[in-house]
Amino acid sequence: MYEYFWAATCKLRAAPALIAYLLFQPFAHAQSGCVNGYLNPQDTYSHNTASASTSPLPLKPGQPLGAVSYKVAGDTAAYTLDDFLGKFCTTGFLVLKDDQIVFERYLQGRKASDGLLSASMSKTVFALLMGIAINDGKLALTDRIGAVMPDFKDSAFADATVEDVLRMSSGVALNNSFDPGADSDNRATNPIVSPRQDVREYLRRKKELAAEAGTAFKYNGAQTALLGALMSQQVGPSLTAYLQDKVWVPMGAESRAYWIKNYRGEEGVQGQFVATLRDYARLGYLVMKQGSINGKEIVPASWIAKMTELRKDKPQPPNPPFYGLHIWIPQAAAGRAMFWGTNGQNIFIDPIARVVIVHTGNSPKAEFDGNRHLFPLRDAIVRSLAGAQQINVKTE
Repeated sequence: MYEYFWAATCKLRAAPALIAYLLFQPFAHAQSGCVNGYLNPQDTYSHNTASASTSPLPLKPGQPLGAVSYKVAGDTAAYTLDDFLGKFCTTGFLVLKDDQIVFERYLQGRKASDGLLSASMSKTVFALLMGIAINDGKLALTDRIGAVMPDFKDSAFADATVEDVLRMSSGVALNNSFDPGADSDNRATNPIVSPRQDVREYLRRKKELAAEAGTAFKYNGAQTALLGALMSQQVGPSLTAYLQDKVWVPMGAESRAYWIKNYRGEEGVQGQFVATLRDYARLGYLVMKQGSINGKEIVPASWIAKMTELRKDKPQPPNPPFYGLHIWIPQAAAGRAMFWGTNGQNIFIDPIARVVIVHTGNSPKAEFDGNRHLFPLRDAIVRSLAGAQQINVKTE
């Protein structure tokens, strides 16, 4: 837990044109032990494609981010953004202030056109689609799984509501592991790991409860896979096409996006979404703007508010960050939120400071070993961009 001073005693300093140029160039750092599986997986795996917009949302170059330093709890040393980028398995780092890019860098040979695997950031992309479907009357948060999916009436999921599952509190006994070869439900429903799985049938066969529905938080991507099966039933088999029509094109994405799918066509909504760094930033900007772009509502503002509301009366992880409707929420909520995936994938959204930070990585560890640095670095960047307002809060 870190002190989060949403202060703005630091002013952006004017930078020479050369510095501005250098900030936006691809730099190569020689981190060791990083993996390559997060780069352009659409070139290897079966997938559905969402087309780019013919009118991309401009992300204008802004005044470059000034020098940023931060400290890590229990460590007296001061670190810089460059220290971070050279130390951990980072592939991309982008900072928006409003709709302006103030920092953008690619590492390990990545470039702006590369598709970067989202890991569990995909869950939040998918949750935006669920909000649209709910607003359109395709389903409701109060729907019980057994009622809207009749083949699940005898499964352990039957009594859970859509909201229970979105909050990772279905109560179903599920095993979660990211270890290669582990017998886990999140891996069994992953189209990259288990491409021949019949996901709907696999989940329908779940009979064991670990808790009463809606009473305990237990994170597992298999719960998102269940919602994917439900959404495919309600809005059409291709959730990528739904994304294209409802979010990707209206948002103004500049590049194609992909959802990796298994041999049955079931998309990996729980973790296998692929997009460019800049389009991840546009997704963060969309959430920061309460679901609207240029005055046009794409995702209902009421859904964004519900997703990102910190509900302590609902099942939560034992420590922050907390969990909303398939989105992570810091202790300093107030609309702040993050998409969070394993191995170093994050989109941080701060609607108060009007800042979006995107980090992608290819760490060999599911629990990105740079998180201990990434969170205080995030806070330092927000402090430097927050303007004159000063709010002292704590976050994770």
